[in-house]
Amino acid sequence: MVKAADPVVLVGGDRLTAQAVRWVHSSEVLDIGPLLRGGELLLSGGESLAKASSAKQEQYVRELAARNVAALAIETGAVLPEIPSEVVRAAVESKIILIELRSVVPFVVIAESINSTFVTASVAMLEKADELSHAVAVELAAGAGLREILSMIAAELSATVSLLVPGAFSQDLIDVSGSSREDAALMNTVEVEIPIRGIVAAALQIGIADPGQELFVQTVGERVADVLGLAMLQQRPPTLGDIAGVQLIRAVIARERETALQDLCASVGVNPARPLAMLFARSVEPNRLRGKLERSLICGESQFVLYAVPGELFGLVVLPANGKQQARADLVERLTQVVDVGDGSVCVGPLVDGVSSANHSLEQAKLALELAPGCSVRANVVDSDELVVDRLIAENSNVELRHRLTAELLGDLLQHDATRGTALVETLEIWLRSGCNTAQSARLLFLERQSMHNRLQRIFALIGGDPRGTGRLAGLAVALRALRQTPSNYHSA
Repeated sequence: MVKAADPVVLVGGDRLTAQAVRWVHSSEVLDIGPLLRGGELLLSGGESLAKASSAKQEQYVRELAARNVAALAIETGAVLPEIPSEVVRAAVESKIILIELRSVVPFVVIAESINSTFVTASVAMLEKADELSHAVAVELAAGAGLREILSMIAAELSATVSLLVPGAFSQDLIDVSGSSREDAALMNTVEVEIPIRGIVAAALQIGIADPGQELFVQTVGERVADVLGLAMLQQRPPTLGDIAGVQLIRAVIARERETALQDLCASVGVNPARPLAMLFARSVEPNRLRGKLERSLICGESQFVLYAVPGELFGLVVLPANGKQQARADLVERLTQVVDVGDGSVCVGPLVDGVSSANHSLEQAKLALELAPGCSVRANVVDSDELVVDRLIAENSNVELRHRLTAELLGDLLQHDATRGTALVETLEIWLRSGCNTAQSARLLFLERQSMHNRLQRIFALIGGDPRGTGRLAGLAVALRALRQTPSNYHSA
């Protein structure tokens, strides 16, 4: 059915036959990257891309590449006559396969015809994985230890198998091998986290030489995770502090009484009066993200508690009484270095004094993460302090007030964009967020400096002059952020 769409490979033709496809999915949502698992052939009708800015088009492709999407296929036609050059360039730089579909074919037909084949293969793969999982469970019931079970998995998969058990400030490693380790450096590693009573207690790492086996090995790892959890429970059960940490996060979420929070802090070993910041994240793989954050926070020697549930992750990070603001800034920077696009989005909540105010930090982190996609500059790690104005607007104004404010300060500019099809509002916002740095704004918008100057002159003529050196700068910044929270055609781009 794909041939009926008259496909042409624009980027990555040399990798086409070697690229494995796990699933076929269609979507017009430009922020879909974090919601994908990787290995998808993504079909797009091009409608949202046609309306998006150049920066957004490039960001869309880079997020898909970071999520290891197998290929992106875009339909061209009346809505999108040709693939934008920004998309092609981003595909080349990100090394993602890009396909142009030059004829219209119902995407549902393509998806059904291909995915039905995947489903049949998937059933057979699950049956094999279940057989191995059952064999491992039988060995455990017969009295096999953790190392014997790992050796069995390694032998069955012809792989190297390691079980990484994080401690408070150390990491224990159980390492066994079912194949030659001479080519270990060339192996692909599949990692599956092992939970015990809701707590991620270890990471199962499986090294394989054949990338084509990755999905099967991942499935096996997920199937044997519970068995390994039982085996670990016999040798290394969760401590009282581990269990109390989970209860502490739950108590913060539920707004429990201060006395209850203090009691739980005592069990965890946390001073309830110390400054802290809450973390909140949305992720399709929260346990994987939890492992990354845990390793980063351990390296920073921060006292912390992390708790993952399906789709979300919560964290409490204790900060020093002296230099707490700088410590929080260091926390944001440290997380920024380890969180990738495919991990999801993490927000660091505002600094609060003591566990009694932890729920406020958590709720503000949630709000900031909700508002972040509407901002012109997105990040994998969101700092709620950078969205103070956005949070104040969201909590203290209604739609009518936002409409009045944007009409008062941005009315002519909005009208110009609507009638001319320009993006001067976006240009103004990026310029203000960069501290009125024209050169930096030009780089962010992929413009030559003179083109940026020309845009600014048009903008100044529509907003009543150059706002630098006047009291209008703050008002314009607030109006632009209010605009982001106001339903309008501006958001459809």
